[in-house]
Amino acid sequence: MSCSSNKNQYYTEEEAVEALIRSHISFTRPAVSYYRCDECVQYHLTSRGEEHSLLSKPEIVKRIKSEQQAQDWSGRFKRK
Repeated sequence: MSCSSNKNQYYTEEEAVEALIRSHISFTRPAVSYYRCDECVQYHLTSRGEEHSLLSKPEIVKRIKSEQQAQDWSGRFKRK
């Protein structure tokens, strides 16, 4: 089912959580949370509102920093 928002759709909450974490790994202005859309009944990421409490969990913060560092090093090796 398509959605008039034209946002990426995530079929489960777990997919939305993973996408939220990945946005923090990959982007300088990441999404802050996710929500279930009333129109398409799927999950979307949002850059508005309060940051999701999941993002302050120590294991999530550690994962984000670790994967950002890995991407940084990977980018450095590709440039040479």
